[in-house]
Amino acid sequence: MQNLIIKMRTAANLSQAQMAKQLGMSRPTFIDLEKGKRDITLTELKKMSQIFDIPLEIFLDDELGVEEKVKCQNFSKKSFKKFHDLILQCIQYGADDDGKITKTKLAKLVYLCDFTHYYKYLKPISGFEYRRMPQGPVSIEFFEIIDNDNSISVMPKKNAMMISLVEKPDSSTLNKNEEAIIKAVCQKWKSAKTDRIVKFTHEQIPWKVCRENEVIPYELINNEAPEHVY
Repeated sequence: MQNLIIKMRTAANLSQAQMAKQLGMSRPTFIDLEKGKRDITLTELKKMSQIFDIPLEIFLDDELGVEEKVKCQNFSKKSFKKFHDLILQCIQYGADDDGKITKTKLAKLVYLCDFTHYYKYLKPISGFEYRRMPQGPVSIEFFEIIDNDNSISVMPKKNAMMISLVEKPDSSTLNKNEEAIIKAVCQKWKSAKTDRIVKFTHEQIPWKVCRENEVIPYELINNEAPEHVY
């Protein structure tokens, strides 16, 4: 386990002091953990799974080697970056002329882009999970990015939260097909009111057949007519 911890910490560019702080322990205690002089508790292991954004099951899977687990960590970081870039591109192309877009409408654009790309190429842009929520499908990680990203501005306006970009987004993780889907979806819905796009997602098969808070399988979008994908 100590070898895995060292490799994952190094891959995440975290120092021993930074890891110790996030785990709520002293640096000497963490050093003992890495040296194998101290056993890791289940609570600490759960914290590590959150820090490295890897399911706890991956840590506990004895059939997976250290390198395989580190690959899972790197894949997770890459996926999060791609989802982040997807959100920023949806703000850039889907916002009103003043550069602002409601938080709810943005969430719907991100969902439509991911599921439209799956419909056309049998592969989503981000691969993140979307759940059936009252205002339509949304990924839980969407809120984490919106609430903690310094490149995004969030300002209240009446009953809505308005999102805008602080700086021009980087789309280096997106390929040409992904960018084309994002632009097409955003262009169609750019001038639409938030309640209209919410209603549209509520009328789609993926939202209709799933229960509240249930993860929506990407495959369900294949049951839609082409004109009702986005």
